[in-house]
Order: sequence, then C-alpha cells, then structure tokens
Amino acid sequence: MSRISALRPALLLLPLLTALPAQAQVARQFSSATYTGLGGSQVSTDYDNLKDAINLDAIGGFRIIPNQKWGSLAAELNISISVSPGKNEGVPSSTGGVIGGGGTTDCGKCTSDPDDFASQNFSLLATYRTPGRFYGLGQAGYSLSLTSIDEIEEHGRGGFSYGGGIGFRFGQETAAVEVLYQQVSEDLQTIGIRLIY
Repeated sequence: MSRISALRPALLLLPLLTALPAQAQVARQFSSATYTGLGGSQVSTDYDNLKDAINLDAIGGFRIIPNQKWGSLAAELNISISVSPGKNEGVPSSTGGVIGGGGTTDCGKCTSDPDDFASQNFSLLATYRTPGRFYGLGQAGYSLSLTSIDEIEEHGRGGFSYGGGIGFRFGQETAAVEVLYQQVSEDLQTIGIRLIY
C-alpha cells in the first residue's frame, strides 16, 4: 500500500478538521445570543378579597441586537405558573357574615368566585436593556393569562403587556439578576426577581 493510500482517510478528514474552529465560533455566537433564566414573582389582582399568588417563572430569550453602545434588544418568552395560590377571603354578606371564604374584609371591588387565586401567564415580549453593569430594562408584548377566577377570565385572557425594571450584570457574560414589574393584563400585575444566564 502506498503512502498516499494510507494518508487518504486523513486527507478526507482535513476539510472537516479545518471547519471545526469556524463551527466552534458559530456555537459561541449562538450561545451568547441566547439566554435562559429562573425567578419568582408575586402576582396581584385588582380584587380586594384576593390575596397575592406566588409564581415560579421560566425565561428564554434571544438577543436580536446584542450589546451595543445604546443597549440591547431581545425577544423573550416568559412562562409563570402559580406554586402558592392567593387566599380568597370571600365576600361580606349584608348580615356581617362572610360568603365564600373564611375571614372578613371591607370589599370595594370583590370577586364572587369562591376559588383561591392562581394564574398561569405566558408572555412573548420585546425586551430592551440599557448598557452598563447596572442597567434598566423595558418590556412590551403579548400575554396570555389563565386564572382560577371567573371575573378575570371574563375580562379577556390575552392582550398587551408591558413592564420595566432594573438589573445587575455579574460581568461581561450574560449572567445577571433583575427585579421587574409587569402589567400582565387588565386585572393582573406582577413584581418579581429573576436570574438570567
């Protein structure tokens, strides 16, 4: 067998081996363009007889415009699910007792639904972050909310959502902690903290 025949498999692999650094560069660029995160949020309603729910949040994002002098722009998917429902305190009756839940409350705007408050929120948002280690962020997009309360469901499950907050980057990488407020729907607001990486 000639030396050329023995080297033929290696010669065939040479283009593949030279392409590996370029593939690694593409993988690094893609990983720096995407991010994920976990967090927790307190979900409140406009109804006086519903206590706040605690939700677990999962975040996935893709940087459409990565870090520039003026900031960055990303498309973000947020999924938020109640892990601790908010207690329904019931509606005071005209005789002073309580209809629905336990305890009494002075109700300006009350739900007649007897269920405790829980929500599942799915949001697709455009997210802008300012440059710097400490930064501000703003969000706007569409949210779909499913709740255990009939009156909230009647006002519509989906619609325009917006929010804002502040963050701190741990370094040049994507890891950061953020505190933010979001108006999810007409009747739902959240305030939460999350870690993105």
